[in-house]
Amino acid sequence: MDKYEFIRQLANFLIQHQRTMNAQDLVALLNWNKYHTDYGTKYRGGRGIYKLIHATYDWLVDIECQPEADNVALAYFKPDGSYAYDK
Repeated sequence: MDKYEFIRQLANFLIQHQRTMNAQDLVALLNWNKYHTDYGTKYRGGRGIYKLIHATYDWLVDIECQPEADNVALAYFKPDGSYAYDK
């Protein structure tokens, strides 16, 4: 499973169970599951994680999975409480 599918499935699980996740916790899960950035490094929780969440959202919209894209939008948030997918 690639990292986009991981984020998709986790978002679906979170929303199904009426939960959300801080993007920093997603970083820890990605690293624990041995997912890496496009540069081959571990995620550190900076701008890259938000770009990845937004890219996952865009990918789901492109393949006409809007309900799952909405789950990604609602499942992950920034430390200030705003949605992590939002640029």
